Parts: sequence; structure tokens; C-alpha cells
Amino acid sequence: MSSSAAVRAAGRWRGHLSLARISNAPTVVTNALAGTALAGGNAGTALTASVAMVLFYTAGMYLNDLLDVEIDRRERPERPLPSGVIPLPEAWAVTALLFAVGGGLLLLAGGRAPLGGLILTALIVLYDAWHKTNPLSPVVMGATRALVYVTAALALTPTPGAPVIVWALLLAAYTAGLTYVAKTEGRPVKPQSWPARYWPVALVAAPVLYVVVGGIAWPVWLAALVLAAWIIHCLGFVYGPQRAIGGAVGRMIAGMCLLDAAALASAGAYTWLPAAYAAFVLTLWAQRHIKGT
Repeated sequence: MSSSAAVRAAGRWRGHLSLARISNAPTVVTNALAGTALAGGNAGTALTASVAMVLFYTAGMYLNDLLDVEIDRRERPERPLPSGVIPLPEAWAVTALLFAVGGGLLLLAGGRAPLGGLILTALIVLYDAWHKTNPLSPVVMGATRALVYVTAALALTPTPGAPVIVWALLLAAYTAGLTYVAKTEGRPVKPQSWPARYWPVALVAAPVLYVVVGGIAWPVWLAALVLAAWIIHCLGFVYGPQRAIGGAVGRMIAGMCLLDAAALASAGAYTWLPAAYAAFVLTLWAQRHIKGT
């Protein structure tokens, strides 16, 4: 292979990794691990659910860029699709394949997981098709992440119990808060009252508040303390003098692994905690090479 062909091939691979937002994939893995653990699952089910959920997430990222390609041609022509690095038919084919293989893995996982996958697919399509002008798009995005917990749990039980539902709602709140913050990128900072400006803080802090008021065991407190410290760090980029929304959002996405660690601790899945913290570090490292937003 000539050097120019090698460069083009490397560019295509990087283009696909960029479309996939591959740097965020570890957060989806820990979402699935937490959902499985909260339902009393085992390592085999957790692995199958994790791979399936990563494929669904990746398909959603491809679909997002495919449906936004005309906007990107005007505003971000360097992106893989408008720049022509990845042809549109190829991206559509990859998207369909990812959804199909993800669905097949959910069939292997068993239970009602395929039903969760169908609902998740519908929410992904809804968000990607209508997130620019939809004021409730952060809620939809939160619901998609919550369904990762629920879908993983459905492989084990037809009716997810209270722990799954509660932590899924906490993940949804956290995701909705950071998605709202992401939508403010590029907007001028306007003078606002305290509630109007800081209400997203309540959403991203909801998992920590739940642990504080819930009187949960000390390992969960420790995990929540780590999450709280990271949230404070991230919000410094949102409300501090050096406003950097993109950096804050990427860091908060990585923080989902810390939220999942608290959920795993609450489920007593202490042997899975190292994987959650390793996924957090891996996400931060990967975001330095492939943008997560």
C-alpha cells in the first residue's frame, strides 16, 4: 500500500471513529453493567448487554450526523460526512448494521431485552430527527440513557424492580442536565435569575442528593462523594470565568461512569467497581484523541 493510500485509509478509520463518538463508548458499557447488577445479573448477561448497548449507541451517533449533514455542511464542513471522508451510503449501511447486530445480541441476552431495544431505537430516532428545535430534547436524551439500564435489566427480569427504576431516573436526570448545558454552547451568556441559570445543577446533582438523603451504606457514600467532586469540577467550566461548555460536557459524559459506580455500589456489585473507574479514566483519555461531542 502506498503512503498516500495508507493516509487515506487512516483518515477513513478516524472518520468512522469520530462518527461513532467511540471515546464515549465506555460510559455505555458501565450503564449496562449497572443495569444488570441492579437486576441481580451475572457477568455473561452483562457482557452481552454491554456490547449490544454500545452498538445501539454507536448507531445513534451515526444517525445523528446523517440527519444533520446539511447543517454540518454549513457549520462544520470538516466533519467526516460533509467533508466526504465517509460516503453517505457507507454511513447509512454501517448504521443499519449496528442496529441489526445490536438487536440480535439482545435476542441472545433473552428475556424482554429485545422489547427494550425496540423502544430504545424509537427514542434514538426521535432524538436524532428532532433535537435541534425540540425544547424537550434533553428529556428524550435522558430517557435513552435510562433505557440502557432498563434494557439490560429486562434480560433478567420481566419487571425491573425499584432499584433499577430509581437509578435509571437518576441517570436520566443527570443526562438531561448535561444535554441542556450542551445546547447552550455558542450562545451568549444572558443575565438570568438564580433559578433560571442554575436549575441544571439540580439535575446533574440528583444522584448525589439521592444518596445523601437516602441513608445508603458507606460504600455508596464514597462513590457518591467521588461523583460530587467531579460534578463540581465540571460545573466550574460552565459557570466559572473561563466558560468552556464543550470541555464541561465531555467531562460530564465521562462522569456517567462515576454515577454507574455509585449504582453498582448500591447493588453490592463491588467487584465491578474497578471496571467503572477504569472506564471513567479510559473515556477521559479517549476524548483527548476522538471528540466525544
